Amino acid sequence: MKIKKYLVDSMSEAIRIIKQDLGLEAVIVSSRKVRQKGWLGFMKPRIWEVTAAIDKEKGTGAIERSPSDIFSKQDDIKREMAEIKTILKQFSLGQGRAKTSFSDAHLARWEECLLEAGIDAKLITALLHEIKVDSSQDQEKIDSSIYEEIRTRIYSLLTEIYRDGPRKRIFAFIGPTGVGKTTTIAKLGAQFALFHHKKIGIITIDTYRIGAVEQLKIYGDIIEVPVEVVMTPAELREAVDRNSDKDVILIDTSGRSYKNAMQLNVLKGFLDKIPEAEVFLVLSCTTKESDLIKNVENFARLRFSRFIFTKTDETSSLGSILNLTIKLKIPVDYITSGQNVPDDIELMHPGKLAGMVLGGEMSDGPGRKIKRHGSVSLQDI
Repeated sequence: MKIKKYLVDSMSEAIRIIKQDLGLEAVIVSSRKVRQKGWLGFMKPRIWEVTAAIDKEKGTGAIERSPSDIFSKQDDIKREMAEIKTILKQFSLGQGRAKTSFSDAHLARWEECLLEAGIDAKLITALLHEIKVDSSQDQEKIDSSIYEEIRTRIYSLLTEIYRDGPRKRIFAFIGPTGVGKTTTIAKLGAQFALFHHKKIGIITIDTYRIGAVEQLKIYGDIIEVPVEVVMTPAELREAVDRNSDKDVILIDTSGRSYKNAMQLNVLKGFLDKIPEAEVFLVLSCTTKESDLIKNVENFARLRFSRFIFTKTDETSSLGSILNLTIKLKIPVDYITSGQNVPDDIELMHPGKLAGMVLGGEMSDGPGRKIKRHGSVSLQDI
C-alpha cells in the first residue's frame, strides 16, 4: 500500500491533488487541521493535513470508479465538520464570553490565537497587558514585536519555576494508563546509556499490564541495560540498593486511573520505600485540561515534583502545558513527540517551553535562539 500526506488549504484542493497524484482508487485515510510551521504560522490560518492511500497492487486495469463514488457525500461531510468546529470553538473559547478584552485590533487578534492554543484566559490577559503596539509598522513587524514580548513574559514566569537545586539520580515515573511511561523510560535510558555513557539501572513494578515487562526488557536488551522486576515495596527497596553503583536508576510503574484511590495508595506504598527518588508525573497532551487537572489533584499524594508531557505530535494546542506549569509552579522536564527510541524526546527549559507553546523556534532565553535537538542533557545529573 502506498501512503502519502498532503498539506493543503482546503479539502477540495486535497481531493483534486490526490486524484491527480494517486488516481481514482485512492482513499482518504485521515484529515485534520494543523498550524503552519514557524512562529508566523501561529498567526496564519490553519491548513489541512490529509493522508491518502492506495493499494499498490491495483493497476490501471482495475475497475474505475467515478469521483462521485470515491468522494461521495463530500459536501455533507464538510458541512458537518464545519458545524462540529463551530460547536467545539464555542466550548474552547467559553460560551457567553465577550468577543475580546482588548480594544486594540492587533492585541485582540493575538488574544484569539492564544485562546485557540489552549492558554488560560486570565494568563492571556496578563501576557498581553499594556503591550505597546506601533500601528505605523506593517503587520509582520507588529506581530513579531508582540510575539517577542509575549515570549519574554512567559520566559520570565517560567524562570522562577525552574529554579531548583542539583538533580537526583533515581527517577520514578507515574501516571494514568496509556500515556507512554514505558516508552519514555526506554528513550531516557537509551539517551543516558548510548549517548552519555552513563551506567543505567531499570526497575519495573508494572506487572499488571500484559506484555509490559517484556516490552521493557526488549528495550533493555537493545541498550544492554538489565531490567529488574519487583513485586513488593520491600523488593523495590532492595533493587534500588543493589543498583547503588549506577549513575541513574529509572523506575517504571503501573498506569493508574486517578479515580481509583485504592490503586494509588498501593503505588504510594512502593514510592514510600524510596523517599530519595524524584517522581515524574507523565501526562498526555491529548488529554483535555479538566482531566489533566483531576489527574494532578489525585496523583498529588504520590509527591511528584516534575511533569513529563507526551504525544505533543498528536495535538496542535499545547496551552494546557503552560497553564498547569504556571498554576502549580511545577516544571516540565521533558516532552516527547513520537514513538522513536531513543529520539522524539527533549529536555525542557523556560525558553524552549515558551517557544514550543507559541509554535516558534525554541531558545534558551530572550534573544538567544537554539536549534531543536533530540539528545538529553545530563549537565545537572
